[in-house]
Amino acid sequence: MRKISVMVNDDLQNKIEKIAQKSGRSVDDCVALALRDYIENYEDIYKTDLCAVDNLERSFFLSIGE
Repeated sequence: MRKISVMVNDDLQNKIEKIAQKSGRSVDDCVALALRDYIENYEDIYKTDLCAVDNLERSFFLSIGE
């Protein structure tokens, strides 16, 4: 396992800490889970053949992946 460092604003830090406290997990665990979910969603979106969807659908898929 590798360690990474991320800078977040105070508001996001507070939200992460509240989630960690309510879930009984560490802040590190919550951030790792959030990153994993983000990456899985990103990969799912880009597995879709973007050439086969129209412009409206393409902009929707791209906007939820950001």
